Amino acid sequence: MARLVAESTLDAPPDTYFYRLAHQPVGAAVIGSDDALRLFDPRTLKAAATIKSCNAGVTCLETFGARTQGHSSEHQQQQHQNVFTTAGRDGLVRLWDTRASTRTPALHLSEPRSAPISALICHSANGNLIAAGTESTKEGLGDVSVVVYDIRSPNPSAVPVRQYTESHTDSITQLSFHPSQPDLLLSGSTDGLISIFDTTQSEEEDALVQVLNPRSAVHCAGFFGTDAVYVLSTDEQLWIYGLDPKGTTAEDEALPILEAGDVRGKLGCMYVVDMLFVNDEKQQQQQQQPVLVHGHNENKTLEIVQVVSSQGFDLGERIGLPGAHGEEVVRDLMILGTECGRRAISCGEDGFVRLWDLGGGSGEGSAKQSRKQSRKEKKADRYTPY
Repeated sequence: MARLVAESTLDAPPDTYFYRLAHQPVGAAVIGSDDALRLFDPRTLKAAATIKSCNAGVTCLETFGARTQGHSSEHQQQQHQNVFTTAGRDGLVRLWDTRASTRTPALHLSEPRSAPISALICHSANGNLIAAGTESTKEGLGDVSVVVYDIRSPNPSAVPVRQYTESHTDSITQLSFHPSQPDLLLSGSTDGLISIFDTTQSEEEDALVQVLNPRSAVHCAGFFGTDAVYVLSTDEQLWIYGLDPKGTTAEDEALPILEAGDVRGKLGCMYVVDMLFVNDEKQQQQQQQPVLVHGHNENKTLEIVQVVSSQGFDLGERIGLPGAHGEEVVRDLMILGTECGRRAISCGEDGFVRLWDLGGGSGEGSAKQSRKQSRKEKKADRYTPY
């Protein structure tokens, strides 16, 4: 059982709710409904700085230049370990250097049509790439895009290096770079499709190497290890598919390895925050262990549980975070590295960030590291991405 160490509103106004966390060696950050980017000490939750109006309608927060499974160099890691990236409904991606004396972004990147941005991911291992996905602003089928920027290009803010505009028809909810093949980019959408792009290809028809169709709006998705893809839908169904990076499998043959159905019953929860991947200390080689983070509003609980196998929905060790964020939805959780001890930080719609000591796990077990998002409407609105 986890122990609550500290909690803070980070001096946010009343009725603010927090929905995304990020962590760099220099500190942690959170974004909230008041459009502010707040920096704080992850060891104490002491507020360090507030950047007001980081975006007009901020929706996304990511670390920039974080090491990804042994890729980016030590120089790259040190160069970017002070940078956080935000994006929002204003159609802008902004990079913030926490060392700067002025609270102005180090770099602006513009979505070509000024479309609202609903998903963001950064990857420094292959040319300092940033990918953004847009939100549909009209009823029915919309014009949405996945765009990729390379900040090494002479004028990265002028035009993205890639624009994929035909593969989705509704808001992009998830983006993810492959952990060991960073040219592969995954996108998920409320249109119920997962697209896998080879970003070395500029033509979308050539770039689209695989399409997965769970036929349900995508809440979150990503690469499950190096050879599979996981999908969690807005109605809490879970699928795992085999990855076909060469595009050799016909679309109608892309059947799931695992179709777990609605996982709320087996987990004993009301909603799933995300599937995370954390370093497994029990393995001599640094393998990543998949874990599910899920919550129960009525019971005021949050739990981290290991997923033992992709072949069957087998669950392993668990660790509970009692009290969670009360009856409010937990929007994000990240588990800190060993330099901060075995601790986790959560944020939620109650307007608090909370620091947890995960200990060594109790009879129900343990798990470790990462993050993401979820929502209730303030119940039914929970799955309307922003």
